[in-house]
Amino acid sequence: MMNRRHFNTLVGSAAIGLVAAPHVAHSQSLPVVRLGNAAGIIDPQLIFLTMGQHPRLKYYEEEGCKLDIINMSGSGQTLQTIATANVETSAISPTVFLPVYVKNPDIDIIFPYIWLRQPHWSVAVKPDSSIKSLAELKGKTVGIRNQGDTGYFGARAMFRELDIDPDKDVEWVSVGDGGPAGEAVYRGRVDAMAFWDGSFARIEIAGFPLRHLPNSPGMQKLFGNGYAVRRSDLAKRRELYVGFFRAMAKSTVFAYANPDLAIKLHWDIYPETKPKGKTDQEAFTEARKVVDSRKDKWFAGAWQTDKRFGGQTLDEWQAQVHFAGLDGQVNDLNKVFTTEILDEVNKFDRTAIEAKAKAMKI
Repeated sequence: MMNRRHFNTLVGSAAIGLVAAPHVAHSQSLPVVRLGNAAGIIDPQLIFLTMGQHPRLKYYEEEGCKLDIINMSGSGQTLQTIATANVETSAISPTVFLPVYVKNPDIDIIFPYIWLRQPHWSVAVKPDSSIKSLAELKGKTVGIRNQGDTGYFGARAMFRELDIDPDKDVEWVSVGDGGPAGEAVYRGRVDAMAFWDGSFARIEIAGFPLRHLPNSPGMQKLFGNGYAVRRSDLAKRRELYVGFFRAMAKSTVFAYANPDLAIKLHWDIYPETKPKGKTDQEAFTEARKVVDSRKDKWFAGAWQTDKRFGGQTLDEWQAQVHFAGLDGQVNDLNKVFTTEILDEVNKFDRTAIEAKAKAMKI
């Protein structure tokens, strides 16, 4: 396994989080899929992928691989580390990837699996704020986690859709996450905050209720986030990625069928991520709030035509291009995404997994 010092050396000055090794015994002979975690924290929002590591499930092991999660500081960094082969896969927002692809159409990155089928970012204000719409944020200050975060890129795209120049008409301020972010908007340091659902949940858990502004109309045609890999690596190790994403899909089914149990099993795997200084009930209540902010978006919406786990369509990618303000600049979307492995990824007994999840006891 790559150690932290070696990884930092390879990625230069980019901020890097803890390399998190799960508390699960694995066969040392299985290939490792290193997954860059843009969220920077292995909290229960990741149960859709962590479940497969648990020794009572062993989904990744059954599919011939191991998972190693590496925390990072946002989608900008995860894109860099895939391109430089320091991870095998990571979640990358299309709004982050497409501008890079326009400048470098030969970049060795492709999306084979969309894990977050519905958009997950938005802009929020204090409940008593006079601001009722995104359009009213022209000339205002908007708090963000950082400039590599999905919430920042999503908000920029929505402002462009509304003919608001995100570089001239909005002031962006990094406010961190959780309590510090809540303090920033409640003390008037910023007028609004652009984050994603899990981050908003943590802000509200810290004691800062929020009111979400309506997203722009273009959001209705988008998916949220996908896992990208190196195109060359997918061609060489296709079977590995089929198994890896099948294990992720199985984990997603299990976690959705019994989120309460999934949260507790997640803490079995990563006990160091369970909140300190809280009762078990307090920790669980907060974790469930984070999970509930996200779990329905793991699945396709009623309007989406491809219902498979990992599904994506050309129409959805064309909508992403338009949303990113790149019409006429992306020439070949066939180099951006592929659905070639999805039929194989979806070859598992969903009903059996759901039944197991509902019957299993902690």
